[in-house]
Amino acid sequence: RVLSCGLKDFCAHGGGGGSEGTPGTAGGDKRVPKIASVVGILGHLASRHAGSIKQELLRMFHESLGSPREHHKATVPFLLQLALMSPALLAAVSPELVDSLQPPVLNQLHQHFSGVPRDELEGVVGVVVHLLCHTSAGALRTLRFLLATAAP
Repeated sequence: RVLSCGLKDFCAHGGGGGSEGTPGTAGGDKRVPKIASVVGILGHLASRHAGSIKQELLRMFHESLGSPREHHKATVPFLLQLALMSPALLAAVSPELVDSLQPPVLNQLHQHFSGVPRDELEGVVGVVVHLLCHTSAGALRTLRFLLATAAP
């Protein structure tokens, strides 16, 4: 429920649409208090429910890729924003996420972002690179995945 409410708030404040939706941009500042609350609540719940939180984050990611619904378009930017704000969430999810990025999922991800304006796409890529540089959990696995994907 916390993730669902956080996503709804993210969408209501321009998340995932227009330059305001790009994680890490100035437009995101007006929703920081609610996202900060979501991160705080998830951090508190993680001590006893880490597996459930990880499972739900991954489910949200995969569900959003195959859906044309507007709030699903904002799910990936929302999850990136959560990862930026919580290294613990990033560390919990990144190894399983990398394992799930098989060719069909990569194709869905490509289609998901195919209509996004170039400046927004560059912002999302910048956030992903930033997150990759700041994660140690599964770093070797992630590097192997990037090398195998770039030069199959």
